[in-house]
Amino acid sequence: MRNLALLSVLITSLMCSTSAFAQTSDATRQEITRAEDDWRKARIAGNIAFLEQFYAAEARIQSMDGKVKSRAEDIAVFATGKIKPKFIDHGPLDITTYGKTAVVTGVDHLGGTAFGHYGEMYLRFTDVLVKRDGSWRLVVQQATQTSGF
Repeated sequence: MRNLALLSVLITSLMCSTSAFAQTSDATRQEITRAEDDWRKARIAGNIAFLEQFYAAEARIQSMDGKVKSRAEDIAVFATGKIKPKFIDHGPLDITTYGKTAVVTGVDHLGGTAFGHYGEMYLRFTDVLVKRDGSWRLVVQQATQTSGF
């Protein structure tokens, strides 16, 4: 938990101190959008191999109930079928890069079953990705329920 708070402070100060210098090329924006889209498709398809590759070893997922899950815990809910999305659609993505770090914000509209119950909702999210070995990897994700795009 302390590491997540420290990472959040670091990202916030980085964003404030370098926002005038942050530039994201169209090619990088497309690459990150493709990674985000592939992540959504992998969760719908239950593509565990993709999730294991996409999530950085230190990834932490903060769900809308405030709980922080490890990489293994988050992947497990898809591997076991406890969470089975039927669709995950996103609105416009706001993407800002700081070297090999990207901050992605937006809203997802998703529907499917969670622990045996069907539902639909909108989630406002912040994803932090890092580029390692030529690919974008998820290190932090936080989502809060919202009313729409």
